[in-house]
Amino acid sequence: MSQIKQLLILHSQGYSIKAIARTLGISKNTVKSYLSKMESGNLESETLLSLADPTLETKFHAGNPAYKDVRYVHLKGKLDHFTRELKRVGVTKKLLWEEYIQAYSEGYAYSQFCYHLHQQLVAGKSTSVLTFLPGD
Repeated sequence: MSQIKQLLILHSQGYSIKAIARTLGISKNTVKSYLSKMESGNLESETLLSLADPTLETKFHAGNPAYKDVRYVHLKGKLDHFTRELKRVGVTKKLLWEEYIQAYSEGYAYSQFCYHLHQQLVAGKSTSVLTFLPGD
């Protein structure tokens, strides 16, 4: 779960800005910034929570123009396949990159390929906020 979703959940549960900042390990000003963007954009928290993480990120951040590149659009369609293939025995990032370059010769170099693949792998990991009541 993205940090923005965690922030929205905690805010909807009535946590203070200071408590949200402490729980997520970010500054109070960052929390205030996200909440003000939500209010100024007339965005409903229920609607935002139903969005996928990348779509939610674009609502709060303008984004990098590199993600509008034709190469990224082509790679993005194959990232799910690459993450599944990495779980197989004997498959390496280098092998997947070579397969990618053979199919799309104008594609990213190895370092950028690994960067985008890593971003996909990190986004797939689930996280959550656990509340603990002493004595329970």
